Amino acid sequence: MGIMRVKCRGCSAKFRVDDAHGGKWGVCCMCRQRTMLPIPDPERLIAWACKVPWSKLSRFIRANGARGHSREIITDLVRVVESRRWAEEERERQQRRLSKSERGAQRDSQRRTLAELRELSPYEFEQLVAELFCMQGYRAVAVGQPADNGIDVTIRTQSGEKWAVAQCKRYGSRTKVGAMEIRDFGGAYALSGALHGFFFTTGTLTRHARKTAKGFPWLTVYTGDALVTYIEGIRRQFEPKSEVPDRVAGPPEWTC
Repeated sequence: MGIMRVKCRGCSAKFRVDDAHGGKWGVCCMCRQRTMLPIPDPERLIAWACKVPWSKLSRFIRANGARGHSREIITDLVRVVESRRWAEEERERQQRRLSKSERGAQRDSQRRTLAELRELSPYEFEQLVAELFCMQGYRAVAVGQPADNGIDVTIRTQSGEKWAVAQCKRYGSRTKVGAMEIRDFGGAYALSGALHGFFFTTGTLTRHARKTAKGFPWLTVYTGDALVTYIEGIRRQFEPKSEVPDRVAGPPEWTC
C-alpha cells in the first residue's frame, strides 16, 4: 500500500491519502464536499470491481473513480461493469417475473375463495361473518330473519355491551351495492345504538355507494377481494394452530 494524491472536485485542493481507502468516499476538509477516492492499482481495481456490490460499483463509475488509468485498464473495467450490469438487470427481471407470478397465484386463490363465498346461502354468509367476530373475542349473533330491521349480525363485547352491527350482502360478480342500501344501513345503525358498523358483500359498490360510505366515519366496508383478504387475515391471526407432537406415544413399556 502507498500514498496517492487526490484532488478535490469542488475546491481543487490537493491531499495525500492512503491508497487503501480507494473506492470509498472521502470528505474534503476545506469545502466538505464528498469525493470518490480512486483505486490506483490496476489489478486491485479490476478485482475490486468484480466482487463489490453493484450499487457501490455504479456509484464509483458515476463519480469517475477510474480516472488516471490507462486506456487498456479502462477497457477491462468497462467489460467488468457491463457484465455486472447485465447480471443485475437479469436478476431484476427474474424478480419481477417471480413477483408477477406470485401476484397472479394470489389473485387466482382469491377468485376461487370469492367464488366459494358466493355459493353460500345468505344465512350461511351471515353465520360466517358472525364466526369471524367470535374468533376475535366478541359475542356475535347472526339474526338471519327477513324482518331484521337492516341488521344481519349483532356484535357485543364480553360484558354484553353492543359494540357493532353488520350488514351482509351475498351478491354475484355482476351485482353491485347501491347508495340506497348504504343509506338504509346507516339508518339501521343509528337506531341500533352501536359504536361501529360493518358492511360485508361479495359484490362491489357503485360509485355513488362508495361516495356515500365515505361520508359515514363509523362504517367499514369489505367488498370482493378485500373481503377475502380480511377473512384470511382473521383466520391466520386467531385460528388455533394444531400442534404436532415431537413423537407419537407408543404402547406402555412393561418391566418384569
